Amino acid sequence: MAKLNFDKIIPLFEADQEFSLTESQYKQSVGKPLPKNFYYLKMSQHLQKKQENMDIKLKLKKKQYV
Repeated sequence: MAKLNFDKIIPLFEADQEFSLTESQYKQSVGKPLPKNFYYLKMSQHLQKKQENMDIKLKLKKKQYV
């Protein structure tokens, strides 16, 4: 499985503001659809290092149907 590229999302973290992404925005930024298991995203070494270095927390919300 190819590694995910979070380079386009990192500036959102660096802006030091709360943000959210839709599934399509995530796919466009990362180049792959959201994983079915959010654990993979939370434990991604690339994102984990950024969270530690920038003292931020990643919160993931399940899809809400309207």
